[in-house]
Amino acid sequence: MLTIMVPTYNRSKYLKEMYEKLKNQTDKNFEWVIVNDGSKDDTEKVVNEMIKENKIKINYLYQENQGKNTAHNNGVKIAKGEYFMCVDDDDYLKEDAVEIINKDIKKIKNSEDIIGTVYLFSKKGIDEIIGSELPEGKIETYYNLYKKYNVSGDKQWVFNTKKLKENLVEVQEGEKFIPEAVLFNRLSDKNYKFMCFNRIVAYKEYLEGGFSDNYCELVMKNPKGNALYYKELYKFEPTIYNLLVYDMFCIFAKQNIKEVVKNHPKSIKALLVYPLARIYIYIYIYKHKHKRRK
Repeated sequence: MLTIMVPTYNRSKYLKEMYEKLKNQTDKNFEWVIVNDGSKDDTEKVVNEMIKENKIKINYLYQENQGKNTAHNNGVKIAKGEYFMCVDDDDYLKEDAVEIINKDIKKIKNSEDIIGTVYLFSKKGIDEIIGSELPEGKIETYYNLYKKYNVSGDKQWVFNTKKLKENLVEVQEGEKFIPEAVLFNRLSDKNYKFMCFNRIVAYKEYLEGGFSDNYCELVMKNPKGNALYYKELYKFEPTIYNLLVYDMFCIFAKQNIKEVVKNHPKSIKALLVYPLARIYIYIYIYKHKHKRRK
């Protein structure tokens, strides 16, 4: 069975649209896990009405508002499917998506180093893929797909649920967001791979005020998670830039210089770029204040 999980916050309208698409799936061998991240609209009422209809398997969880990452992790923890995919609440699947995915995962079930499959998104309303195509049939790590094969844009990832549960990334204390690339890079470091299928299985829309639209604001409000991302990225890309940005996010997180240096595996290099990070922050703050005055 496949688990289709959606984290949602104040998006009952889009849940209804997704529900209609899921009811029409050509393969009903799936469960729909909905994690309500403390919505203040009628999400819970809408979900209960869907459950009463008993058209598809629905597993519903409410949590106090903790952010998309924690909602995702809680959805993984209660998932009953052998394979797992996360879909944003304003996306929807093609009517044969579950059928396609359930067929494809049979090809990788006996491979220890293949953690899942990956597919294409199309923009809602038009037949145009998001980003680049995938190298059909290739079995590669996330990192190599984007760096070696120059894959770009959002993609639909499907995971072995057991392996995903063993590798969940928790948000940092006091924060609500951490880049999903932290998870993918850790999986790459363990040499977990995905099989590529150059097929569209879902449609995506980037709504104003949505997760993607507010990404820069999320990054600045959650500096510890982003410092962790650049710290671990340095293992793959040992550049001065990654050291510099790591230092900057640590400073935004109000860590002192001893903490910044101690927490990085290349402590001497982190120390050397620290003054430059301070200068960049002063420039950033100055520009930010100047923009607000305009």
